[in-house]
Amino acid sequence: MAYTWDIFVMAAVFGFLYGFLLQKADFCFVASIRDLISVRDTRILNGVLVLIAAALLGWGIALAAGAAEVSQIWTVPLGGANLLGGILFGIGMTLSGGCGSGTLYRCGMGYVQFWIVLICAIAGNLLFAFLYDPWVRDYFLQPLTLDGDGYTLFSLPLSPLVIPVLIVAVMLIAAVRRHGAKAIMNGFREALTDWKRNPLKQAHWDIRLVAALLGIIASIQFVMMSNVSITGPETRIGGVLLALIFGEGIVYNNTYLNGLFADFPRIGIGPEETLVMFMVVGAFCSAVMSGSFKLRLPRAARLPYAVGGGLLMGVASRLAPGCNIANLIAGVGGLSMSSVIVIVGMIIGIFIVTAYIFRMPLLLFSRED
Repeated sequence: MAYTWDIFVMAAVFGFLYGFLLQKADFCFVASIRDLISVRDTRILNGVLVLIAAALLGWGIALAAGAAEVSQIWTVPLGGANLLGGILFGIGMTLSGGCGSGTLYRCGMGYVQFWIVLICAIAGNLLFAFLYDPWVRDYFLQPLTLDGDGYTLFSLPLSPLVIPVLIVAVMLIAAVRRHGAKAIMNGFREALTDWKRNPLKQAHWDIRLVAALLGIIASIQFVMMSNVSITGPETRIGGVLLALIFGEGIVYNNTYLNGLFADFPRIGIGPEETLVMFMVVGAFCSAVMSGSFKLRLPRAARLPYAVGGGLLMGVASRLAPGCNIANLIAGVGGLSMSSVIVIVGMIIGIFIVTAYIFRMPLLLFSRED
């Protein structure tokens, strides 16, 4: 497939917006579960729930309006690999201090620790590729696969809006029962009016507003371009680097890497890789405009966590497959059953590290660093 320049521009715009918004709200999936377990803080978790609701409704509306088709939904083989990969990814991102998207926007903020995490995650992706071919594929992945085609609940003979509306309605009812209708309405109002000065220069935006915007943008991307993902493109970026250093044969001769470039005219950077790189650019611009950018060197004690956690994230993201963004937005938004399992696995992994390894409070990352 030959990509035209307008697809690259579109990908750059989407990536910039994701990075800009993620930085504005410190939006990180691992932090949402970690903070709930360690200090009972639900600020980021509330944002994650809003993001899920926005993605569900966005995918449902797109399908109901005929702007997209069920075949465009991201689904992957269903089985135990989803759960195992999710658990390992949850452990890896909790050790490293940030999820797939959290790592990218913190790179843009000047955190050298997360550049190390990112490099190690790409190395982990490549490590999986060379374990897969020739050793892993016949003895590890296949026995864990229950359904080789994946499955989405949007395949059911129902209107595409039925399940998303039901799920969001249940979420709203649960929120009202816990907080009260008045508090929920006040939350909506606060999310839309949390401006004290020029929004572009304001350090923090309300995470609920940011989550809704992320869900809307991802739904538009789903219709116009593709499903949003991070670790798949990161693996291809790693493949491009390998090809530059060792020649294209090292990619073409590896079953896993060769498959990732199957739709490419040659080994190179495509639109999704452009999107990921511009997420860092968007976060950098957001941090500079709000005065949050600062080159921050990691403490020596954190480096083993950055290296080990990053490598584990890379390997696990290929096994699951996908990171938190792909499974949370494209997967859960698309009612993909494999992504639901992956997310459950990630929560288990975060819980294991948070409750039993570091014994909270764990603050590998904080804004003051």
